[in-house]
Amino acid sequence: MYDKDRIIYQLERTRVLSLQMIERVPHDQWFEMPLGVTHVAWNVGHMAIAEYFLGLVFVRGTRESDRDFIPESYVELFGYGSVATSDRSSYPSPSEMLEVLGSVHAILLNETTAMPAAELSESCKFLEGEFDHHPIFEDKGGALEWLGYHEHVHMGAIGLLRRELGSKPIEYFQESREGKRFA
Repeated sequence: MYDKDRIIYQLERTRVLSLQMIERVPHDQWFEMPLGVTHVAWNVGHMAIAEYFLGLVFVRGTRESDRDFIPESYVELFGYGSVATSDRSSYPSPSEMLEVLGSVHAILLNETTAMPAAELSESCKFLEGEFDHHPIFEDKGGALEWLGYHEHVHMGAIGLLRRELGSKPIEYFQESREGKRFA
């Protein structure tokens, strides 16, 4: 039912576009909350912790080695139900968040690539308590597909924040005509 190559392709392409959006927000604006609700930093951190849970924990469970690439503080700072604050001292630096985002993504792509395609139809490894299921999917392929959709939501939020912070819309087509590659 699931096309592993297509899932990987979508996760890779989604991240390319996410980074295109994120890179266009100066680090000194990451913690500004022009709408009073969220900021770029929270969205980036949330994308990292969501990718960890949706793409790794729900697919293969937790591992002791996970602490090497995803800080424990990310659950409280950026996890489900967390609330953004404009106090930048509460958060890691933008560079640190980008490093974590990249590390989680690289591990996810490596593990998904190595996974037998048949495993995508297996049930997720949900956790006890609040995360004992997900309302959208039940199996591993569904978790990985949902991950891409979830990231698009946050890419849109970052795009809106960019505009509220005074940036002009990104002219992707014009940039492409001028030779920029989005790979």
